[in-house]
Amino acid sequence: MTNPAAANTPTIPLDASSPAPARKRRPPRRVEVIRIQVLSPAMRRITLRGQELEGFEPTAPASYLKLIFPEPGQLEPTRPLPDGPRPVSMRTYTPLAVRPETLEVDVDFVLHGEGPASTWATQAQVGQVLFLMGPGPGYPLDTSAAQHLLIADDSALPAVETILAALPASASVQVLLEVIDAAEERPLQSAAQLDVQWLARGGNNRAAGLPLENALRALQTVPPEARIYLACEAAAMRRIRRLLIDELGASPSQIVGRGYWKLDVVNHPDHDYGEDA
Repeated sequence: MTNPAAANTPTIPLDASSPAPARKRRPPRRVEVIRIQVLSPAMRRITLRGQELEGFEPTAPASYLKLIFPEPGQLEPTRPLPDGPRPVSMRTYTPLAVRPETLEVDVDFVLHGEGPASTWATQAQVGQVLFLMGPGPGYPLDTSAAQHLLIADDSALPAVETILAALPASASVQVLLEVIDAAEERPLQSAAQLDVQWLARGGNNRAAGLPLENALRALQTVPPEARIYLACEAAAMRRIRRLLIDELGASPSQIVGRGYWKLDVVNHPDHDYGEDA
């Protein structure tokens, strides 16, 4: 976005070897837990509210936000400074539902073991405080496309739900979702025509992506006009991307990839698109 105040300022060319400027950090918003819903053994939906959520309105499905969690010994996290260091306990999530009229946002948490977010969500209580930043950009959804293929694990299930909510009745959608077991399955809502397959991974995260790969191979081909959203563990996302292109005939231009997490990595970057695969 152009800065109007700089319209008459001479432009100084950047050296091609200079590092790209850091992305401007959005201001933190103080929010409180007002509701906790148990969706399944491994999933919690936590509703956050705060006056500072005014103006927080994602413009695309599968967008993201940042949540800053308390450090050990803190009752609430420290408000980050605009130019301060990145908070160690900051993690990336999808805003599942945003209600500007009540200044509320719903966030789904997968309880995957130890870690700032999962540990906090396991013990979350009404009245606890977090800081929220965002929203970040989402999925450029082509609502005119007749066919969609959504491939995701449980970490990206909220993103898939926001995509489904934005699709029209004219769309036909095949959804492949990898979760721990059948207890994690839940109804999915969309105006579009849905074909949903739930795929059990079991409790071994090192099997991440294998059920998705097996289900895709059973398809044998992908319609050339289908729009594909692929979001799961980072290494699995790359394998599946190659599978789609090399074995199922998909074009790279059909695929939008997202590495939501990475095995054995504590805080995987939120801008892993897998295009190096």
